[in-house]
Amino acid sequence: MALNDLASVARLSHDYATAERDYREALKIANKIGEREGVATGTANLAGLALDRGDWSGAEQLAGEALVVAEEVGRQELIGHNCRFLAQAMTRQGRRSEGLPYARRALAIYTRLRMPNDLADAQTTLKECEPPPDPK
Repeated sequence: MALNDLASVARLSHDYATAERDYREALKIANKIGEREGVATGTANLAGLALDRGDWSGAEQLAGEALVVAEEVGRQELIGHNCRFLAQAMTRQGRRSEGLPYARRALAIYTRLRMPNDLADAQTTLKECEPPPDPK
């Protein structure tokens, strides 16, 4: 957990190389000790980092992997994060309609969990995924 926290500080400071190194080390440890929740968290953190870097396909792949593990362990907020990450990655690759169900799911989870900051982010993501208004 401490490595994830250190990596998050580096990420917020835009030191992406350090963040990636620390996230990957935390993920390696979680895998080695069989800590599935740590695997879900670490993989989700790498997906978020990939989004920060503009690596849309990498973010999509990582978020998809993290979503599977988050669902296995039942971590609702991680499920929400990964759904939002998937929606963002798909939308930025020009696949809004594919991202839309994930954006809706993230919004529903954040609403149920009463997570206001994440809820605002999910609302923004949902708007990005929705089809543009008909110009008629």
